[in-house]
This record gives sequence, C-alpha cells and structure tokens, in this order.
Amino acid sequence: MLQEIYISNFVLIDELRIEFSNGLNVLSGETGAGKSIIIDALGLIMGERVRNDWIRDTSRKAIAEAVFILSPGSEGLYFLIDNGLLEDGEDRLIISREISPSGRSSARINGRNVTATALRELAILLLDMHLQHEHLSILKPDKYLDYLDSLAEGSAELLLEVEKIYTQLRERQEELRTLERDHKDRLQRMEFLSYQINEIESSSLQEGEEEELNLLKTRIKNAVNLLEGANLVVNLLYSGETGRNAYDLVASSLDTVNNLKSEEFFAGLSSELEEIYYNLQDMAQRLDSFRQGLDFQPQQLEEVEDRLYLISRLKMKYGDSIPEILHYLEEARAELHKLNHQQESKEELQTLIDDLQEKYLSRAAELSTIRTGAAKLLQERVNSELLELNMPQVIFKVDLQAKEVPTSNGLDQVDFLFSPNPGEPLRPLSRIASGGELSRFVLALKTVLAEVYQVPTLIFDEIDVGVGGSALNAMARKLSHLALSHQVILVTHSPQVASFAHTHYLIEKQVENNHTFTRVRELDGEKRVQEIARMLAGDNSPLTLEHARSLLKNKSGDSPRTY
Repeated sequence: MLQEIYISNFVLIDELRIEFSNGLNVLSGETGAGKSIIIDALGLIMGERVRNDWIRDTSRKAIAEAVFILSPGSEGLYFLIDNGLLEDGEDRLIISREISPSGRSSARINGRNVTATALRELAILLLDMHLQHEHLSILKPDKYLDYLDSLAEGSAELLLEVEKIYTQLRERQEELRTLERDHKDRLQRMEFLSYQINEIESSSLQEGEEEELNLLKTRIKNAVNLLEGANLVVNLLYSGETGRNAYDLVASSLDTVNNLKSEEFFAGLSSELEEIYYNLQDMAQRLDSFRQGLDFQPQQLEEVEDRLYLISRLKMKYGDSIPEILHYLEEARAELHKLNHQQESKEELQTLIDDLQEKYLSRAAELSTIRTGAAKLLQERVNSELLELNMPQVIFKVDLQAKEVPTSNGLDQVDFLFSPNPGEPLRPLSRIASGGELSRFVLALKTVLAEVYQVPTLIFDEIDVGVGGSALNAMARKLSHLALSHQVILVTHSPQVASFAHTHYLIEKQVENNHTFTRVRELDGEKRVQEIARMLAGDNSPLTLEHARSLLKNKSGDSPRTY
C-alpha cells in the first residue's frame, strides 16, 4: 500500500507530506485548490513524462517521492527482488522522481537510479489510476484470462495440468524437429564415423605396441654393433681361449679355494665364488639368446617403420597415443549406434507427441468449458453492477474465442467488449478512451474482481462527476466495499462518497505574501463535519451541519483489512 507521499516545489505546492491509511482515503476541497496536482505528482512517481511547468521555483528542483509497504508474496515484491532493488526480507519501498530546472529528470527506486521504463513496469504493480489509460492494469488484455480463471472453480489444478502437458509437448516437438532438420547431416556423419571406425579397427592397434616397435627399430639399426659387442662379452666371460676367459678363471679359483676351505677364511670365499661361477654361466646363456635374436630379415626394418608411420598417422587424426585412439574408437562406435537408432527414436517421439496432443486437447477443452461458465458469471455480475451505477444502457460482454494455436494456458483467448450507448457496436474495452463512463465501468469491474485483482492501491480522480441520486449512493457504497480489500485514494466533490472515508483530507489553497500555496489537512471530528456540510450546501448552517453529522453517522461501517 501507499504509506506516504512527499511533494516539493511542484506547481502550487511548496512542500507537502501526506500519510495515507488503509481503506478509503478521500481528498476533497474547493475547485482549483490543488487536488489534481497531487494526482499529477503520483503520475510523475509512476513514470509519467515530465512537464517544465510543474516546477514552482525555477531556481531549484521539483521532487515527488512515495513510500510503499509491500505485502508478502506480492508481484511488486518479487519484481524488486528479481531486479536487485530490494533485499529478501525487506518490505519498504521508496520511489523518488526529481525534475531539475533544465527539465532533466531522474528516477530512483530505494536510492538506486532506474530508467523511466523500469519505473513504469514497477508502478503498474503498485498503483492503478483510472485517469491515465496506460496505468489501468485492470484493462490490460493479457490479464483478462487470469480474471476468468480466478472466478472459475476448479480451474487452477486443470490449468497447471494443461501447462505441464503443453511444456512436455513443446519439448518433444522440438526434439522431433531437430531430428528431421538434421537428417542429411546425420547420414553424412554416419558415413564419416563408419570410415573412421573401419580405419582404426583395420589397424589392429595394441596398447604398448608403439613403444615395442621403437625399441625393435633401434635394435635393428644397431644390430651389427650389438652382435659384435655380444660376441666380445661372451668370449671374455665364457667361450674365449681356454683358461683365459672369466668362467674358466673363476672355476680354477673355486677349485683352489675348495682345496683350502679347511681354513675358515677360504671357506667363506668358496660360497661367493660359487655364486659368481653360476652367474657367469647364466649371463653366457642369456647373451647367446640375445645374439640369436639379432638375426633379422632384410625387410624387417622397413616393415617396422611402415607400422610406426601408420600409428603416427592415426595419432594425428584421433589422439596423441594408442590408448587415446582406442578411446576415440569406442566413442565413435557409441555415436554411430545412437545415430543408427534415431529412426526408431523418431517414431517413438511421434507416438509420444500424438498422445500428448490428445491429452492436451482433452484437458484444454475441459478448461474451456469451465471458463465459459466463468465468462457468463463475470458478464452477469458486471452488468448488474453497472445497472446499480445508473448505467442501464451500457452493455458489457465477455468474448471467449478459440485460439488458432495452442498455448500454455489453453485454447482460449478472451476480450472484454463494451458498448456505452444503445445502437453502438460492442468494441474492445482496451480501445475506449478514458472518461466518466469508463471510470464507472472500471469501478464495477473492480468491485466484481475485488478479491482477485492484485494491485493494492486504486486511485480515482472525481469518478463521481455527473452522477447523482441513487446511482451516486450506489457508487459510494461500492467504493467503500472496494476499500475493504484495497487501499483506495479518491478525489471527490461528493459528500455522499466522502462520508464513507476511513481517512479524510482537505486540500485548500492559501495566499501568503502574494504567493499561492496548496495545503493539506487531515480532518476528524467537527472539522470533518464542517467539510461535509460545505460539500453538501456550500455553507455551515445548523441545518447543513446536522445533515452532515447524520450522513457521517449512517455511513460508518466495516474497517478495512491490513494489506
């Protein structure tokens, strides 16, 4: 709700602060006292275009500032949190607008600079002013279906089901479109993958193979040197001139030591020499095997190099090592398998889409039936309200039509049609210019939708102009009823309407030192009686005062709820 407004250097207002309450807030006063100036200031706070003639003293800036208290779960609260303009857990909002003497303006939300567009987006969630068409949130066509659903018993769960089915349907349809769109690319990809798989598989790669081939290549290239070295070592260790190779020398040493092993020292040497003896024998055998392995075929080096070249070429395409190439092979096989089964997937998707479409149409048809009943109910209630507001010639119709394309909220589109006079065609409500008839119609609509219309503060500027008699009394009662669920701020010249106010403010013009100022006073007790008397007859005669007291006494009613 709007808690407070502060205005400075704005038209006739030098400085003004008004604290509003819950319920019905009435602003009254003589014509020209400045009531419309306060409405203009509220419009400025809501993002209205700036006018240079709004600045009272051109040597300083004009300011309009409003303080709001936000209800938990309100759209305005979520808007601020989503846009980083309010911390979670806070509920106080300050909107300010300044106009410099040069005509430049600035807008702030909780002290942070924002664009006028952002201000307008937020403002329509906080205030609804009947005087400017763009601020009439209730007349936004995209809200009409929500109003019907709020009146349609049992529609909430059905709407959630329709939304869920619609989301699933769109996701599956997009998957199918992707499959169909990528059909040619899929065939090309399958052919390419098949080539790659065949190329890798035909190479019969083995992990560790490259390392072994490189060792073999080095061995072949060094075969002559290796063979010469191996022969020399064998001769020196085992098969050289008898009695001159290491094996024979160690054997002779072992025989000598064994003959002397009665001596403890030589006994210890015997076991050590035996170990050397057998080691030399083993080394000789291994060297002999190594020499035999150096017997390569003439073409063997070429074969090894060709194999290493093949591995190098595969590494350039598929990975930096044989394990990486083999891993790529597994991935390629898996992708090819998936692509081979996409035709199956396409058929399964189409079957699923057909089932979802059937479910969607069935649930959407049920929703349409419920909405048709809600449309009839809303139409009857609004027309009944219009009749009470002395508008018997006005016709209101809820036009419910089927959409050509399914949407997340069903197959229905709704428009509010309005004919102000007999013989005039029904036209969309959103195209009707603002005026007295529209103001009363909006009041009727808001009365019917009081419990579901979420904008917390409703502002009416002289909605009662041209209305009198029983219609005026009906209007006053409806405004009072509306103020039980919403904060209502109302500029009026009607004593009947003003008598229902929970809080009554007097707007008056004063002249001081040849300067005119607008002042605001909250009225209570006898001061309020006097203002109602002035509104009744323009004087404070005993009879008029008594009439005013009677009016106030009879209009005391329920207290508004806290928003």
